[in-house]
This record gives sequence, structure tokens and C-alpha cells, in this order.
Amino acid sequence: MQVSQLWRYPVKSFGGEQLQSATIEPDGLRGDHLWAVIDAETGAVATAKKVRAWSRLLECRARLLDDTDPSDPAVLEITLPDGRCTRGDDPRTPGLLAELTGRALTLEARPRTYDDAPVHLLTTAAVDALGTGDAADVALRRFRPNVVVSADGTGFVEDGWLGRRLEAGTAALVPTQRTARCVMVTLPHQEVPARRDMLRTVTDRNRVPNRPEATPAPCIGVYADVATEGVLAVGDSLTVR
Repeated sequence: MQVSQLWRYPVKSFGGEQLQSATIEPDGLRGDHLWAVIDAETGAVATAKKVRAWSRLLECRARLLDDTDPSDPAVLEITLPDGRCTRGDDPRTPGLLAELTGRALTLEARPRTYDDAPVHLLTTAAVDALGTGDAADVALRRFRPNVVVSADGTGFVEDGWLGRRLEAGTAALVPTQRTARCVMVTLPHQEVPARRDMLRTVTDRNRVPNRPEATPAPCIGVYADVATEGVLAVGDSLTVR
């Protein structure tokens, strides 16, 4: 098995950027999920899965121009759905996001805003097992992984990785739970079209507990904690201990 793709999502609920290598820190990929869009009225972190208007954030794309200080707004570049680019330090940016969503929003660097765990892994075998008919890259990107693994075997092979040690490059990860899916997998973002049937498809193919004590849920991929900091690169072999 080997790492075939790496993705970082600098802004929660935005599209991300594809990387050739990534520094794995104790709380995830450097610069991943470091920024959040905040509802100016309530102070809540905007997430596409909770408010319909916020689902348009998925149509935006974010990348970091420099890794030295990912919290520097000057290095955060945002591409809007119409192709316009702006930066985190541009005073017009909050207004552009408000125009897109119809809500007053701010953009802030803050402690990481993960839902469940710092790293999300997905195998090509699991996506193939869904049989969605989507192009391979589209099918993978729909599930917003950090690490895509070209896996030996067939089916949802990462389901068997829970509690084991994954080593690649100079980093090590320990999967803690399967990734339970929600409405996010049905929504459009960048080149990924909406698929209203996608959650039902995952449910039909792999409805299992995401944790030992949990009730069955539609799952694909695994969430992992960082066991050893290091550098991970596309092409690195991945070993399961």
C-alpha cells in the first residue's frame, strides 16, 4: 500500500488543496482546519452540514501560500465559486463570504476545528466498493480525506485498521474510529457534483458501528490520531502494524 494523495483543508467547510508532502504535527497536517468562518450574529463556527446557506462554503477553495505561519492571514488564499481570488487579510473578504451565503460572517484563525479526529484516511479500495460510477478522483474527493491510500485487496479494508499503527514516511498514525457519514457527502463542491443518493449508497454498502459501542451507521474511511510527528509524502509506502 502507498500514499497516493494528500489533501489539506485550511478553512473548515471549504474545498482544500492537494499537496505532494505534508508535515504531520501532533494535531494533524500543518495548516489543516486552522481557519474557520464565524457567524457574526451567533458566534457559531459555520459548517456546511448544519445550515443550508453555509453549504455554499463548500464551493469555495482555500490554500496556503506559505507554511511558515499558517495562521498569518496574508498567506491564506480563497477562491470563490465564480473564480475570484481573495486573501485572508483583505478587508473585503468577509463581505464576499456574506454575499455568497446571505449571512454576516467573519474569518478567524483559531484552535483546530475538527469534528472527531485530526487525520482522515480513505482507501481507493473502499471507494471502489461503493460502485458509484463517478470518476475515480471525483469519488475520492467527495469524502474529503486528508490521506488517500492505494490499498491492496477489495472492500472497506481500513475498517480493520482500528487501534493499529500505520507508518508512512517518518510519521505514524493510529486509527480510532470509522468515519460515519452525513449529508455532506451529498453536497456539491468544486468539481464534485451533488449526489442526493450518496448517503443511501454508503448506508447500503457499509452500515457498521463507527465505534465498538455505537449503533450501525453509514461509514467509509477512518479517523486517526497522530502517534509520531513527521513528514508524509505522496508515494510513501504505508505499513499497518
